[in-house]
Amino acid sequence: MKIRINILPDAQKEERFTEQKIGAVLRFGLLICFVLAFFSSVLLVAQIILYADYKVAKAGSESRRQNVDKESDQAEQFLADINSLSQKINKTSDETPRWSKVFLRISQIAASDIKLTSVHVEKEHMKISGFSKTREAFLEFQEKLKGEGLKNLKSPVSNVVSPKDFDFEVKADIDKNYLNQP
Repeated sequence: MKIRINILPDAQKEERFTEQKIGAVLRFGLLICFVLAFFSSVLLVAQIILYADYKVAKAGSESRRQNVDKESDQAEQFLADINSLSQKINKTSDETPRWSKVFLRISQIAASDIKLTSVHVEKEHMKISGFSKTREAFLEFQEKLKGEGLKNLKSPVSNVVSPKDFDFEVKADIDKNYLNQP
């Protein structure tokens, strides 16, 4: 066991006690300053790292946005091209003559004594070739053709020379409006 004896006067004891308190306060203050400096440096490093990450993310975002804008422009151009092509197809479809209606009607008006061998078409002009068993059947077929709206119907005289079993050829023009009706 150790016994301590303090033989210092009371004034010095108080002075010493005060110095110890001031020393403790100063040590505590320095400790707080060091801790605050440490946390400040940690926050500063974190801020620098986050700012660098922010710059990288911003650059990546801008490049992605540019790519998206580029892809969007390409998609818009593609759709514009498709729209243009579809309009051209519609226009061409509207301008394409509908010969099926004419062919159907010609086959309907041809009597059983008439056999059509060929129908040649160029724009609004057509040439019908065939075989007729009788002159009367051919003349009736020719009259029905005139009644169907064919213009400039031309039939050579050789078509009616023979009374039976002959080949014929008829040329005619068709109204463009009639061909373009749906």
